[in-house]
Amino acid sequence: MKKTTLLFLGFFFLLISCNKKAVFDQFDTDFESNRWLEKDIKTYDFTIDGDSKLYNITFAFSHVYDYQFSSVPLNIKIVDPSGKEEPMTIDLQIKDTSGKQLADCSGDVCDLFFKIKEKTKLQKGNYKAIISHSFNGPYLPNVIGVGLKVEEVK
Repeated sequence: MKKTTLLFLGFFFLLISCNKKAVFDQFDTDFESNRWLEKDIKTYDFTIDGDSKLYNITFAFSHVYDYQFSSVPLNIKIVDPSGKEEPMTIDLQIKDTSGKQLADCSGDVCDLFFKIKEKTKLQKGNYKAIISHSFNGPYLPNVIGVGLKVEEVK
Protein backbone atom coordinates (compact mmCIF):
# COMPACT_ATOMS: atom_id res chain seq x y z
CA MET A 1 0.00 0.00 0.00
CA LYS A 2 2.79 2.43 0.90
CA LYS A 3 4.60 1.57 -2.31
CA THR A 4 1.53 2.45 -4.40
CA THR A 5 1.02 5.73 -2.52
CA LEU A 6 4.67 6.70 -2.97
CA LEU A 7 4.50 5.84 -6.66
CA PHE A 8 1.35 7.94 -7.08
CA LEU A 9 2.87 10.91 -5.22
CA GLY A 10 6.07 10.67 -7.27
CA PHE A 11 4.07 10.67 -10.51
CA PHE A 12 1.96 13.60 -9.26
CA PHE A 13 5.02 15.73 -8.41
CA LEU A 14 6.59 14.84 -11.75
CA LEU A 15 3.51 16.17 -13.54
CA ILE A 16 3.49 19.35 -11.48
CA SER A 17 7.18 20.04 -12.08
CA CYS A 18 6.77 19.57 -15.85
CA ASN A 19 4.00 22.17 -15.99
CA LYS A 20 5.97 24.88 -14.21
CA LYS A 21 7.85 25.76 -17.39
CA ALA A 22 4.65 26.76 -19.21
CA VAL A 23 4.14 30.53 -19.15
CA PHE A 24 1.02 30.42 -21.32
CA ASP A 25 -1.09 27.57 -22.67
CA GLN A 26 -4.44 28.10 -24.41
CA PHE A 27 -6.27 25.79 -26.79
CA ASP A 28 -9.46 26.84 -28.62
CA THR A 29 -12.03 24.29 -29.77
CA ASP A 30 -14.90 26.61 -30.69
CA PHE A 31 -15.16 25.54 -34.33
CA GLU A 32 -18.74 24.91 -35.39
CA SER A 33 -18.92 21.80 -37.59
CA ASN A 34 -15.10 21.59 -37.39
CA ARG A 35 -14.76 24.62 -39.67
CA TRP A 36 -12.17 27.31 -38.97
CA LEU A 37 -13.79 30.31 -40.63
CA GLU A 38 -11.60 32.66 -42.65
CA LYS A 39 -12.75 35.61 -40.52
CA ASP A 40 -12.08 33.76 -37.22
CA ILE A 41 -8.70 35.23 -36.26
CA LYS A 42 -7.27 33.80 -33.05
CA THR A 43 -5.57 36.22 -30.67
CA TYR A 44 -3.47 35.08 -27.71
CA ASP A 45 -2.25 37.55 -25.08
CA PHE A 46 0.52 36.46 -22.75
CA THR A 47 2.92 38.09 -20.31
CA ILE A 48 6.60 37.42 -19.79
CA ASP A 49 7.65 38.17 -16.20
CA GLY A 50 11.39 37.47 -16.38
CA ASP A 51 14.12 39.41 -18.14
CA SER A 52 15.90 37.98 -21.18
CA LYS A 53 15.11 34.30 -20.63
CA LEU A 54 14.81 31.80 -23.48
CA TYR A 55 11.38 30.59 -24.60
CA ASN A 56 9.74 28.26 -27.10
CA ILE A 57 6.51 29.43 -28.74
CA THR A 58 4.52 26.49 -30.12
CA PHE A 59 1.39 26.45 -32.28
CA ALA A 60 -0.98 23.50 -31.73
CA PHE A 61 -3.24 22.26 -34.54
CA SER A 62 -5.76 19.43 -34.05
CA HIS A 63 -7.54 17.99 -37.03
CA VAL A 64 -9.68 15.04 -38.09
CA TYR A 65 -7.76 11.85 -38.95
CA ASP A 66 -6.66 11.47 -42.58
CA TYR A 67 -6.71 15.20 -43.28
CA GLN A 68 -7.42 15.95 -46.93
CA PHE A 69 -4.64 18.55 -47.29
CA SER A 70 -0.90 18.03 -47.07
CA SER A 71 -0.34 21.52 -45.65
CA VAL A 72 -2.20 24.50 -44.21
CA PRO A 73 -1.21 28.13 -44.95
CA LEU A 74 -0.98 30.16 -41.73
CA ASN A 75 -0.41 33.83 -40.98
CA ILE A 76 1.16 34.53 -37.60
CA LYS A 77 1.98 37.92 -36.16
CA ILE A 78 3.75 38.38 -32.84
CA VAL A 79 3.57 41.81 -31.23
CA ASP A 80 6.20 42.48 -28.54
CA PRO A 81 5.86 44.83 -25.51
CA SER A 82 7.23 47.79 -27.50
CA GLY A 83 4.53 47.33 -30.16
CA LYS A 84 6.92 45.97 -32.79
CA GLU A 85 5.16 43.47 -35.06
CA GLU A 86 6.80 40.37 -36.48
CA PRO A 87 4.64 38.88 -39.26
CA MET A 88 5.27 35.32 -40.49
CA THR A 89 3.75 33.18 -43.19
CA ILE A 90 4.00 29.45 -42.50
CA ASP A 91 2.98 26.50 -44.62
CA LEU A 92 2.15 24.04 -41.82
CA GLN A 93 3.01 20.57 -43.10
CA ILE A 94 0.30 18.03 -42.25
CA LYS A 95 1.73 15.13 -44.29
CA ASP A 96 5.21 14.23 -45.48
CA THR A 97 6.09 13.71 -49.16
CA SER A 98 4.94 10.08 -49.02
CA GLY A 99 1.50 11.12 -47.68
CA LYS A 100 2.10 9.95 -44.10
CA GLN A 101 0.49 12.12 -41.44
CA LEU A 102 2.96 14.03 -39.27
CA ALA A 103 0.59 14.46 -36.32
CA ASP A 104 0.14 12.20 -33.32
CA CYS A 105 -3.24 10.54 -33.80
CA SER A 106 -5.53 8.85 -31.31
CA GLY A 107 -8.69 7.56 -32.92
CA ASP A 108 -10.11 10.25 -35.19
CA VAL A 109 -8.22 13.14 -33.56
CA CYS A 110 -4.71 14.17 -34.64
CA ASP A 111 -2.52 16.70 -32.81
CA LEU A 112 0.32 18.52 -34.55
CA PHE A 113 2.73 20.90 -32.83
CA PHE A 114 4.83 23.47 -34.67
CA LYS A 115 7.51 25.58 -32.99
CA ILE A 116 7.02 29.13 -34.19
CA LYS A 117 10.07 30.27 -32.23
CA GLU A 118 12.63 28.08 -30.53
CA LYS A 119 15.03 29.14 -27.77
CA THR A 120 14.34 32.80 -28.40
CA LYS A 121 14.87 35.67 -25.96
CA LEU A 122 11.70 37.42 -24.90
CA GLN A 123 11.85 40.63 -22.91
CA LYS A 124 9.64 41.29 -19.92
CA GLY A 125 6.17 42.58 -20.82
CA ASN A 126 2.92 41.86 -22.62
CA TYR A 127 2.89 40.01 -25.95
CA LYS A 128 0.18 39.24 -28.46
CA ALA A 129 0.13 36.43 -31.02
CA ILE A 130 -2.41 36.78 -33.84
CA ILE A 131 -3.05 33.64 -35.90
CA SER A 132 -5.20 33.13 -38.97
CA HIS A 133 -5.22 30.87 -41.99
CA SER A 134 -5.10 31.88 -45.64
CA PHE A 135 -6.85 28.81 -47.03
CA ASN A 136 -8.52 29.46 -50.38
CA GLY A 137 -12.15 29.36 -49.29
CA PRO A 138 -14.57 30.65 -46.65
CA TYR A 139 -13.33 28.11 -44.07
CA LEU A 140 -10.66 25.50 -43.41
CA PRO A 141 -12.48 22.16 -42.94
CA ASN A 142 -11.95 19.37 -40.37
CA VAL A 143 -10.26 21.52 -37.73
CA ILE A 144 -10.86 20.40 -34.15
CA GLY A 145 -8.80 23.05 -32.40
CA VAL A 146 -5.86 25.45 -32.45
CA GLY A 147 -3.79 26.90 -29.67
CA LEU A 148 -0.59 28.49 -28.46
CA LYS A 149 1.89 27.46 -25.79
CA VAL A 150 4.78 29.52 -24.47
CA GLU A 151 7.37 27.67 -22.39
CA GLU A 152 10.51 28.79 -20.65
CA VAL A 153 13.55 26.82 -21.81
CA LYS A 154 15.77 25.71 -18.96
